Amino acid sequence: MSEELTLIRLVIILITSQVLARILRLFGQPTVVGEMAAGFVLGPIVLGGIWPDAFVQLFSPSAKSGLSSFASLGVVLFMFIVGVELRVKRDESSHWGGSLTIGLTSVLIPMGLGIAIAPFLFPAMAPARITFWPFALFVGTALSITAFPVLARILRDCRMDQSSVGRRTLNAAAVADVLSWVVLAAVIGLTSSSFRQYSY
Repeated sequence: MSEELTLIRLVIILITSQVLARILRLFGQPTVVGEMAAGFVLGPIVLGGIWPDAFVQLFSPSAKSGLSSFASLGVVLFMFIVGVELRVKRDESSHWGGSLTIGLTSVLIPMGLGIAIAPFLFPAMAPARITFWPFALFVGTALSITAFPVLARILRDCRMDQSSVGRRTLNAAAVADVLSWVVLAAVIGLTSSSFRQYSY
């Protein structure tokens, strides 16, 4: 029964995604926007509001954990294909300097703004036992991190992933993503050390 429900969930998700993608394509939107809209339609706001029993039956917490595994596998395979197909031509090697500048700027400016507003947010929003700097870095990272797979899908849907502009954009986004995830790893490390100190 669980395998049948999983198959039914996948069929519903795929059909809804394709239908919304075709509709939004009429308005010039890439396919990935329709797929994200499908998640909104099948989520608690639309389906859960209109038909709560069906939403609970189809997308219970246990079901969503299984779907998350499929989603992670799909993202990994897609990003692998993007990496395999990405080319850097010899006459575009100088673009890496520009991509590095764009990537660093797109992370450091919003991260700096996030750290700047952190003192005002810390008293009301910081969880217990979290010190200021892990909280400030988390706010900065939350404002600066990018959705690299979504960007890659948009460029691919628009057939721009192999163009000069597309490659430069992907390179800049890769730089920004790497930097953001490094900072996020540092935040997790600082938070873990804070909890260890309090546990002693």
